[in-house]
Amino acid sequence: MLSSAPSTRRFIRESLPLLSSYLYSEQVVLEPTDLEIGQEMADEYEAFARLLRMRHAVACGLRLKPILEAVERGVSNVSEIVRSESKGNIFGRLDIQLYLNRRSTNMSWPRNFPVLIAADTPNTPENQLIAETLREFGRRLNESQVVEVSAERAYCLNLLRWTREQLHSEPWSRVVPVRGVERLRRETEHRLRKRQTGNEPAYSQFLAWHSQWLFDASQSNPDQTEDFISVLLAFPPGEFFEDRVFEIWCLYQVIESFRRAGAVLLNGPRPLSERSSRSICELRYGNYRFEIWFQKSLPSSAAKWQYVNSSRPLGGIPDITVIGSDGRRLLIDAKRREVSTQTRPEETYKMLGYLENFRSIFNTTPFWGVLCFLSANDLYTEIVTDAGHKLFLVGAHPENPTICALGGRLDTAISEWLSLRQDDPPFDSTNIPSRVM
Repeated sequence: MLSSAPSTRRFIRESLPLLSSYLYSEQVVLEPTDLEIGQEMADEYEAFARLLRMRHAVACGLRLKPILEAVERGVSNVSEIVRSESKGNIFGRLDIQLYLNRRSTNMSWPRNFPVLIAADTPNTPENQLIAETLREFGRRLNESQVVEVSAERAYCLNLLRWTREQLHSEPWSRVVPVRGVERLRRETEHRLRKRQTGNEPAYSQFLAWHSQWLFDASQSNPDQTEDFISVLLAFPPGEFFEDRVFEIWCLYQVIESFRRAGAVLLNGPRPLSERSSRSICELRYGNYRFEIWFQKSLPSSAAKWQYVNSSRPLGGIPDITVIGSDGRRLLIDAKRREVSTQTRPEETYKMLGYLENFRSIFNTTPFWGVLCFLSANDLYTEIVTDAGHKLFLVGAHPENPTICALGGRLDTAISEWLSLRQDDPPFDSTNIPSRVM
């Protein structure tokens, strides 16, 4: 079995700008679309997104429990005016309006007086932030119901039970719900600086935990990044998890390779959760525009082969598809398999199956493809035909990123692909009619 711990940690670290989008975009609701996206692969990546969020939530939850216990040993309070009843004697300030409204019906003896008194309540910004985070935490953990039986799922269900118990117990059950997590966080930071919580160590630990919970790769420092990776790998990753990480890492490498070649990013990279409706990014190289798609099906209408029973076309779903404005395609498949030779017939013939089944697409434009593997032997192989079709086999070093040649090999393939472009016509100002005087 492929030894995965060092390579998976590295692939997560280098692809975090894309991978972490599954965490902050989980609530995005997409409009219906008619784009052809492979249902099987879509289901796989929905399952991967749930698994990623669950692993993150479980590891964060195990760290949250002792922090919350420390907070509860010294919960901050704020004094508020609340309504109460005083029997016989008036303790507090008489609520005159309420007293007058019910004076005619108040026949008890000794009399009950509605009063306003000052009472301590837990409705401070830091407690409201914790309560709102617990609710969000519970929503995230709810996804465990659709994940297969595993150690992570067992922890997840236990944490979900614990979260619900917390929300129904003191003091969190008395905290008034408030939206606006960013505002609550700023107010909590301000109160901590002013030492107004009365339990600064515990609330400071919670804020540090909260930063990890709301991880943003674009704003994190190296220590936060390593902590986040450790959280994701708190449980041993399985092959399903590692395969998806490698595919996303290859997607990130493709985007970066185009940028190194001189392409300019016009839009994106978009969150991976939007892959079924839009391209991950749009780029321009000179006057040439192209899009990078992730898990996009080739057009079923162009397929030659079909199933006899259902007459459904035999589909094809490359991991990464680059589509140029001139109709050319660059298909890239990521295979997390460690190879020691310069040839891989099984995967090569699968890639050439796209050419055979969707030949009508490649009658006017040549077929170009890239297969990405793990290889400690600097894998780089080109396969060509007289018709201009070309296939590259490239390898990423499984352990040492300093001698990993995949980026450079991709640069070569992508530069060649770009050199065959047909630029979009430039803007011609001579065709603009002169102004009518």
